[in-house]
Amino acid sequence: MKQFLIWEDFATYRGDAFSTKRHSHFFIQISLPDSGKVELKTSDGVWKTYNAVCIPSGVSHEMRGEVGNLTLLYLDPLTTGYYLFYNRSLAADHSAFEVGDVFTETVKKQIRETLNSSNTKVRNQLLEMISKNFDKPTNRKLDARIQKSIEDVELEDFSLTQLAKQASLSVERFRHLFRQETGVPFSAYKLWLKTKKAVDYLAIHSHLMNAAYEGGFADQSHFTRIFRRSFGVGPSDFTKKKEPFQAIFFSK
Repeated sequence: MKQFLIWEDFATYRGDAFSTKRHSHFFIQISLPDSGKVELKTSDGVWKTYNAVCIPSGVSHEMRGEVGNLTLLYLDPLTTGYYLFYNRSLAADHSAFEVGDVFTETVKKQIRETLNSSNTKVRNQLLEMISKNFDKPTNRKLDARIQKSIEDVELEDFSLTQLAKQASLSVERFRHLFRQETGVPFSAYKLWLKTKKAVDYLAIHSHLMNAAYEGGFADQSHFTRIFRRSFGVGPSDFTKKKEPFQAIFFSK
């Protein structure tokens, strides 16, 4: 059984290892194989192996799955994963970096046991466990103007011009500050909000055209392109559910 647990700012996958085509996504991804290695292809076509690997937000990557089970952790770079591994950087042409020193075999086992426990406090337990090992400055906080702009904002009102005005900044200054503070371009964050709204619709409906409309995409083909670019698979693969698979969505 492949299982996804999905919250507003955090998600997990637990199940068979799998391969993806080259794609990038908004969330930070941490890949933890039960045994063996994780393989990712560099931009110049070389496969690199990792014991445990972190893929930063917005970085294009292609993953090759080995036999066995895999745990994936997805963290919102603006909240649960804010400033995660701030002191590590990607090597030239690489799409990820090794984090096996943090996610040791003991930590990986604890994460697996927590995911298998069916405990209602899984989210809090995992985040507490992970936070103990974060390379993360404890005193780092988002600029208050940017923090306000991303809190409880409806997608329909998420306009660059409007948010800049509310922050008493020019559009260019707000855009620059947003990226400086979050590490994510404003346009990428807004696109993620649209994609998430469409995916939330797909969780309970299988109509791709309606999902595209819900997310504010121009048409179904545009949504399909963005979905494939974000997840490495098409939305039809998600809705057909050809394999034993469970996705559980939790309210905000």
